[in-house]
Amino acid sequence: MNKQAQGKKRFKMPDTIVILVAMLVIVCLLTFILPAGSFDFAEDGRTVIPGTYHYVEKNPAGIVEFLEAFYKGMSQGSSVIFITLIIGGAFRVLEDTGTIRSAVAHLISKTRGNIYIILPAIGILMSALGSVGAGNNIALAFAPIMVMICRKLRLDPIVAVAALYLPSSTGTVSSPIEPFNTMIGQEIAGVPVMSGAGVRLVMWIAFVAVAIGYSLRYAARIRKDPSRSLTGIYALDDGSDDSDSALANVAEKFNTRHLLCLLLLVIVFAVYAFGTIQYGWGMAELATAMMVLAFGSGIIGGMDMNSMSKSYCEGVKTMATSAVIIGLANSLSVVMTDANIIHTVVNALSIPLAMLPPALSAVGMFIVNLLMNIVISSSSGQAYVIMPIMAPLADVVGVTRQVAVSAYCFGEGLGNPLFPTAGLFMGVCAISGAPYQKWMKFIIPLTIINIIIGSAFLIILQSIGWQ
Repeated sequence: MNKQAQGKKRFKMPDTIVILVAMLVIVCLLTFILPAGSFDFAEDGRTVIPGTYHYVEKNPAGIVEFLEAFYKGMSQGSSVIFITLIIGGAFRVLEDTGTIRSAVAHLISKTRGNIYIILPAIGILMSALGSVGAGNNIALAFAPIMVMICRKLRLDPIVAVAALYLPSSTGTVSSPIEPFNTMIGQEIAGVPVMSGAGVRLVMWIAFVAVAIGYSLRYAARIRKDPSRSLTGIYALDDGSDDSDSALANVAEKFNTRHLLCLLLLVIVFAVYAFGTIQYGWGMAELATAMMVLAFGSGIIGGMDMNSMSKSYCEGVKTMATSAVIIGLANSLSVVMTDANIIHTVVNALSIPLAMLPPALSAVGMFIVNLLMNIVISSSSGQAYVIMPIMAPLADVVGVTRQVAVSAYCFGEGLGNPLFPTAGLFMGVCAISGAPYQKWMKFIIPLTIINIIIGSAFLIILQSIGWQ
């Protein structure tokens, strides 16, 4: 009996890259099954015109297109890939100055490693950044530091991703001032921009509180019993010690150079966050900020040019797998776009909503928008495709447009950390070392909770006729 048991191969979860390739194969097969179609666009070239869906010539993805998708995905995701490599290099330079290690040790020593202080503080910061549209980019940039914090706290990669990406993504769900979800959605739907701010703020607080609380609960559980970690906790650095005395010794080595490098880090992120809000800065400006951090921290930290060059290249090397994952995530949307099936999916999902009562139609809009993250990972891109359809549909089924905007925002924000087509999310997972299949075990229960909360909000708001 034992020999038979030993002879059986245990099922092993496939690697994240294997999962993405398998999904790419499925998408290619769907291009042969689903009809090709498209909506007409308005003069701006990105806003679809409702009621204009029509069939177009099929362009299914065969073997050649499947193989080409790897390159095209890398090409389409080049901005995220390059910023990931730049972040890896910049933070490796900063790390080799000793600043991060000393600062993390100092933080943990002062708080005595209290995760009930550290993780909520990080979550509140990230949710605030998310509420103004800067959170997910900064989550990607901050991931290397979060890994070091979680390593010292004896936590795992799931916590590293959850502590950063969940609050930043959830911060977009109902923020009254979020420019890429709420404000664009209201503008397209013909709703006064920033209207309903009080109600949205209440919903924003609820979603953010649940995200932080859920992450903290998991962190506390594995801190108490590491065997309950979905991935296994981070290994300590070679030759390091997690004892209080060791942390205190490292914290005492925090010197003036470290303080100046840390100050530079804060200034870089503060300036970038301000620029994002005020001037709509994006990836190019984030890359510039990271290069300022790389050169500045190296010079302040007393490194010579050869040392800086070596550190930077080593940091870039660590991001190679992240780059592949981001490219594969983008290849899924490349295939669907080239095969003209994205609008077919949008059209098919919108039709059943017209047959539901208004309150349930609002919930249906939420679910449809959540699922649309599979094919459209860009928040603004999703707004320009979805909201022109949802706004008039809302009028037909009796849903207020203000509620329709919230249904879109809920779906986009809550679906973003769920599907592997989101390049920034997959980048954070890759940097943190969190396998996508393990992350799914963590995120699905939270998504169910959020769907229940979001649905309750939408039903109540639709019932009272929120305008």
